[in-house]
Amino acid sequence: MQHETPTLPGLPLQKAFLPPEATLVAVGTGAGRWTDGAAGRACLAPSSAAPGLDAWCGPIGPRHIDWLILDGCGDALAMLDGAADLLRLRRIDFLQFEESESGGQLAALYARLQAHGYSLFRFADRNLEFRATPPEDGRGGLHMAVAPRHWNRLFARSQGMFRYKDLFPRHGVAPRGIIHVGAHEGEEYANYRDSGATRVLFIEADPATFATLQAKFAGNGDVVCLNAAVSDRAGRARFSRMSSRQSSSLLEPTGHLTVYPHITVDEVIEVETRSLPDLLASHGLAPGDFNVLAIDAQGSERRILTGCGDLLAGFDAVVTEVSYAELYEGSGLAADVDDILFAHGFDRVAETSPYHHSWGDALYVRRPG
Repeated sequence: MQHETPTLPGLPLQKAFLPPEATLVAVGTGAGRWTDGAAGRACLAPSSAAPGLDAWCGPIGPRHIDWLILDGCGDALAMLDGAADLLRLRRIDFLQFEESESGGQLAALYARLQAHGYSLFRFADRNLEFRATPPEDGRGGLHMAVAPRHWNRLFARSQGMFRYKDLFPRHGVAPRGIIHVGAHEGEEYANYRDSGATRVLFIEADPATFATLQAKFAGNGDVVCLNAAVSDRAGRARFSRMSSRQSSSLLEPTGHLTVYPHITVDEVIEVETRSLPDLLASHGLAPGDFNVLAIDAQGSERRILTGCGDLLAGFDAVVTEVSYAELYEGSGLAADVDDILFAHGFDRVAETSPYHHSWGDALYVRRPG
């Protein structure tokens, strides 16, 4: 007689919310049952001797955790103490725990997670319910914390990126001028104008797309359009022109071809690359006219920011596309962008991923003082 293998708790949620390539991390005495392949995806389990998730994720584990499972960890609050930086930086996307993991401190667990912007849910009787406060009905169940970048995609069903008219004032940003690297056809112009920006510099690498961009804003004295491929240095590089032009990149597509198999490489052309400071200087553009930098360059964000150098000191805010999985070869991930901008005095204050788990936009604002 065959016995059906019991379903691991939370597995239906993981299948619903995570792409197959995402990685689980399990902590506690029950971690082994997640690492034997039963979850249908890769799962990592830190050694019981690990000093804490923050310390483990630095030199050994992933810098970003897609889904964290507490399974017999003993003291959930203590575990969260050891993951303080991961939670503060919202580098844990989903966190699941049975109510029994709370050790009678469910309210404290909720408060700790909500303080970092996480939304809490309970999965009981096959229903997922949003919980502004911890339940007190004694029904138990599985609890799930969700990072704010996923809210629109999973629960609001709102497929849209940042609205700067609302976002900038919330974080004390008053845009004078905006530099947008990777402009495509300037679709963000209305969004920028509504936010109060009086001048916009659009930079587009693809000559064919640039022709459309330039024609669109011909005669608009508030907009400057430049055809240039911005990177960390001057030189020449291969540019992958994709069937959906907004996915074109200086980097070769890798994971992007899996996430969006219908978007393919049409052709590869060669372009001249320049750093942003060099580009501004060569066109006589004063950096002081712009206090917001926007980057939508399909994986080149880290190179562009590295090439900015001291120019970053003149920006009050940076809004950039970030990746949580490698979509283009050598692109770097969100944590790598953090490293650069944190070192230049910025804090990451908002993220959104309305279209797919693997990428989104992030807003960084200059640290006070």
